[in-house]
Amino acid sequence: MNTQESRLDSDTPRARQDYGECNGKAWNDSFLAENPCEGKTLYDPDVFMLFVKPGEITEVRGFDGKRVYAGYFDEHQAFCKEVQALDKRLSSGIYFTLQVIDPRLIGRAHNRIRQADRTTTDKDVLFYRWLPIDLDPVRPAGISSSDSELQAALDLLNPVTEWVMQEIGLPAPIKAMSGNGGHLLFRLPDWQVNDETKAIIKGILEDISSKFSTDRVHIDTTVFNPARIWKLYGTTARKGDEIPANQYREARLHRMAYIDDLGGNHG
Repeated sequence: MNTQESRLDSDTPRARQDYGECNGKAWNDSFLAENPCEGKTLYDPDVFMLFVKPGEITEVRGFDGKRVYAGYFDEHQAFCKEVQALDKRLSSGIYFTLQVIDPRLIGRAHNRIRQADRTTTDKDVLFYRWLPIDLDPVRPAGISSSDSELQAALDLLNPVTEWVMQEIGLPAPIKAMSGNGGHLLFRLPDWQVNDETKAIIKGILEDISSKFSTDRVHIDTTVFNPARIWKLYGTTARKGDEIPANQYREARLHRMAYIDDLGGNHG
């Protein structure tokens, strides 16, 4: 880890110790289904500004079967209107580009969403701003997680956070629920995208996965590519059908993705 440590800011605010609450209410095995959390989302202007600074843009992308819808945004009000409308009509999920992309791409769909023939590629990304960590419950493809599967992923957020802060020297991350699993977003000092920084991000993710992935939770090592899209907080994760609980099975629900903890200084 020495190469990685030498390239990262050593100023590390303390992480919040307890991730076991949502708006002051303690999580337990049944809480997530019975008390959906009204956390922070990209509909909040302060959150939007963490990801899209003045002069920057983000791509929103949604899927409905084989159809892809996308648009580029630098204006928050238009972003909210278009994303909310898309979330109501799509059968699948909505995502956004995490990293800093070429602002000229807004000419493809200016503060609006349309059926897309082109989307953001790695060559369109200028800087890495975030180290993304996706903790996904192990389950068959194409279905939502159960509450116990989701809880297993959320239980790993603090251990991963503490290790990254101590071993790599990054500030306290954004902590979020993706709809099916857990997310951590560690702020980077806007690294220029090149082969070296790609390799560093990939190596960090592989180290984390090797240390923390279990037979119940997989830490995704494929999210290192610069143009990776990320679940858009405030929209609904819809994998497969919603399944009610009965005496033989747990429920598998469609849940809204949200941010629970904005972490350290992301300015």
